[in-house]
Amino acid sequence: MVSTLSRFLLLLLGLSLPLAGWTKNEAQVVSSFTIPNEWVGRVTTHKIIHLPLIPSGGELHGYSISATDSRTLAKAKLIVGINPELEPWLANWAQANRREKDLLWLYPAPLPSGSHLWTVPAEVKRMITRLKTGLDSAGIATSEDALGQILREVESVEKEVRDTFAPLQPHERQFVTQHPGLESFAEAFGLKVAGSILQCSSAESADPSAKHYANLLKAIRTQKVRVILCDEGQNSAAAQQLAKVAGIKAPTALSFEYLQKPGTPGDTWATMMRLNARKLADTLQQP
Repeated sequence: MVSTLSRFLLLLLGLSLPLAGWTKNEAQVVSSFTIPNEWVGRVTTHKIIHLPLIPSGGELHGYSISATDSRTLAKAKLIVGINPELEPWLANWAQANRREKDLLWLYPAPLPSGSHLWTVPAEVKRMITRLKTGLDSAGIATSEDALGQILREVESVEKEVRDTFAPLQPHERQFVTQHPGLESFAEAFGLKVAGSILQCSSAESADPSAKHYANLLKAIRTQKVRVILCDEGQNSAAAQQLAKVAGIKAPTALSFEYLQKPGTPGDTWATMMRLNARKLADTLQQP
């Protein structure tokens, strides 16, 4: 629920923007972050202007919409997000600016505990199919051939990732994460999240309580967890400290939350999945 003050401020942002029709130099489709933005470019027939609000390396959790973001959203023909629970800031903006009908949620159902559903191939196929339908409904041309190609690519990546983790022994398949989010990924590929340092996905979460920290440390020792993951480019102080106290190797930084800059490894969903899976498998196998 948006507070009265928040709704008023978001509405002022929207009303202060030029509301002229879309022009060829403005984005027709604005996505919340880089991963759905890539999918938009893959399934559309013609080269349209599309962009993510949060760029490569940005923090999805706890994001706040700026005045520039609001101008960009106001001019978009279609806005694409993953889920209102994951991106409440986008849901709040759409509600305050009466753009809910132009906001396409790729996973509108209640969010499971493993919130990073774009790491689960079965969910990715459903989301991309829903995206194509939403684009068509908005009058933005898409391609059945392109959809088929990307769905086949997702299936291929799923097999590659399974093969990457196949050599792991049962005791090598568990890890601790910086915050909740990879539970669904772990379940999909026969891995296990033994715990999370932060108890909430938000970047605004406070440091773990003494009780939670003690329980997590106990779980690491009793379950013989050897790997702690942190988010690439984000503050990993809590993860570093936990690894030090537990007497295990330094945390491994992964980047499942965004695509890398164009022209660098990991700049597509497929390469992002392969790179992170390989890095995770390697660190899980290390003594």
